[in-house]
Amino acid sequence: MPAAPYRSSTWTSIRACGDAVEATFAKSGVLMTMGGEPTFIPHDPAGPEWNTAALGPTKLDYARRFARQLIEDAYPGAVILETSGKHYPGEPLPRWALLLQWRADSVPVWHDIKRLRGDIKKGHHTLKNAQAVIAALAKKLSVPAAGILPTHDAATPDAGAGFVLPLDHDGSAWISDNWRAALKQDSAVLFPGDSLIGLRLPLASLGEKNLRRALTVEVLNGAVTLFIPPLTVEAYLALIAAIESVFASLKLSDAVLAGYAPPTDPRLPTIGFASDPGVVEVNLSICNDWADYDRQLDRLYTAADKIGLTARKLQFNGRATGTGGGAHLVFGGPLGLASPFFAFPALLPSAIRYFQHHPALSYAFSGQYMGPSSQAPRIDESTFEALYELEIACAGAEQFGSPQNFALFDLLFRDLLMDRSGNTHRAEISVDKLWNPFAGNGRLGLVELRAFETHPDREAMSVVALFIRAIFARLALDPFKTPFIRWGGELHDKFFLPAFVWEDLSAICADLRAHGIPFETEWLRPLWEFRFPQCGAFSFTTPAPVKTKKAKPVTYTIAFRQALEAWPLLGEQPNGAGTSRSVDASMDRIEAIVSDPVALEKGLLLVNGYPCEFRPLENPKSVAAAGIRYRAFFLNIALHPHVPVHAPLLIEWVDKENLTVVAAARWHVWNPAGTPYTVRPATPADAVQRFTERWESWPHTLGQHRWVPRIDFPPEGRHTLDLRRYPSQTR
Repeated sequence: MPAAPYRSSTWTSIRACGDAVEATFAKSGVLMTMGGEPTFIPHDPAGPEWNTAALGPTKLDYARRFARQLIEDAYPGAVILETSGKHYPGEPLPRWALLLQWRADSVPVWHDIKRLRGDIKKGHHTLKNAQAVIAALAKKLSVPAAGILPTHDAATPDAGAGFVLPLDHDGSAWISDNWRAALKQDSAVLFPGDSLIGLRLPLASLGEKNLRRALTVEVLNGAVTLFIPPLTVEAYLALIAAIESVFASLKLSDAVLAGYAPPTDPRLPTIGFASDPGVVEVNLSICNDWADYDRQLDRLYTAADKIGLTARKLQFNGRATGTGGGAHLVFGGPLGLASPFFAFPALLPSAIRYFQHHPALSYAFSGQYMGPSSQAPRIDESTFEALYELEIACAGAEQFGSPQNFALFDLLFRDLLMDRSGNTHRAEISVDKLWNPFAGNGRLGLVELRAFETHPDREAMSVVALFIRAIFARLALDPFKTPFIRWGGELHDKFFLPAFVWEDLSAICADLRAHGIPFETEWLRPLWEFRFPQCGAFSFTTPAPVKTKKAKPVTYTIAFRQALEAWPLLGEQPNGAGTSRSVDASMDRIEAIVSDPVALEKGLLLVNGYPCEFRPLENPKSVAAAGIRYRAFFLNIALHPHVPVHAPLLIEWVDKENLTVVAAARWHVWNPAGTPYTVRPATPADAVQRFTERWESWPHTLGQHRWVPRIDFPPEGRHTLDLRRYPSQTR
């Protein structure tokens, strides 16, 4: 296991900073909750379900075991409900979702976890067990057993599918119904499909006065599966208790509880597990402060590790990344109270302006897929007019009084915080759950920040959340009204480079400290190092001046780090009966950084024969950096098909006095030996070895003379040498 990113003394300071953040919120009177969506994968993420597909053969098994492990570790008395999740166009059925629910007052919801199904192994129960359960449950709830009906599929009338019992609660007692007269038969014919029978009942054939809510019991994969109808929290908890009592009396196990969850209620905290492309996504229960968030995160990472899940993905070429899934941070208010974004109308405009001023917040913690066509484009990456229109929207929001027209407040930003295609969910700052009338869970008063990827280390992931919560506390105390910056081409050219990202992060931390929040920039160092791993470095020594007897030779070092690259969206391509939209993932970028700009007076850096242009940082002034953008792979569908692959890069330091090479190395995108990798690295240590091997010392050109061409650096690329712009040279 990799070493923890923070020492215990540092973590004590971080916790103290968390207390200061809450004290800052108290000064402003803002009550702000938070949540998140960390994602996990197996250590060996094989198959489409752990790369691009939302569903697969093992994902539900991992989710069930994950939820069960959490109950055993931290939430005794909790229950697991399987329900419908997201449903996207082109998918025949909604994806599954699991809800781990417990009572806030610590009264057990479900006593014996062994009676709940904890994996997807085939059970031994039959339809007779299902019939016994529904009969005993009717008796337990004091409703007539005559209301129980067998069900069957139209294609197989002689094969029973399960049983249905019309059921609801009127506030004082359970009530039922008998559907036989309305259906004109003694069995309910189900709609065709693969869903649970509770979703395929012939409700349209019932009379106007028939009860339409019903509980069903069936056997799936040998497990007795119950479908729970929509109920209030009180009725839901009573039914869960009755079901467990029946299973205990019948000496049955492997129950699967499915169906409808009750309305969101603070008395029933919930952690969700969702089937998302390539990952298992976990939706945290509402956290009142960062300490609560950190505690939940610790429990999640611990349970995940016990069942073989991780938040780390090791790429074939040795690069370590997050899971590839989002770790969106969600902020809102306590249930039953107005969202802080409504109660304090300047808060959301302040956040929009602050994030726009600090591109590091968009790029420092996101995944590899970023930029205008990603899942979380910045507001100034979506449309050209966005900033101009947002200035008007932010001013309008700040003029709102109280009480507010929530729907109108939401509409101020809905059509501006989106991606280029108009998708209101795919935005760095998403208001899709603020007061969205078009989504069932849209009117929650929540703002979701989407430019975050799950970090492999729990402590580092938690520090990111504290960092963002600290920013909201600072904005609540002192609204940010500085006009937007028109970054233009500098946005990517400059802030895709690690040195300038760190400079921006340092400026944010200084601003937090100026507002009484003691957040230290160095706490972000592990995240920055992980996001921008060092590729390699070389050193060279310059002789002392001849006229200066006491002067000694000086050794300089040029270090190289992985930088960021946005993959542009390509045009629609024919794909069978439809079309697909691809991105050009052939490009990559690294950064060269010199810690002593005096070195630039004595030499220059050539990459594939072309000179880099180093730009100084403002803080610290003793550092200068340059970007190198190059084609890493040749893809059949990509921009500029005439541009060849530039890797491996030949990197040389040339002495200005005699134009000879004094230091050189090569940077490989893939295996330097030229052989393909057949499997991913088995451990983080193996990944580090592969990544390190890609930097190759290159003594073969030392002492050679170089002709240095004069090249241009356009306004969109002042910080970066883009090798696509120049003819490829022999190297």
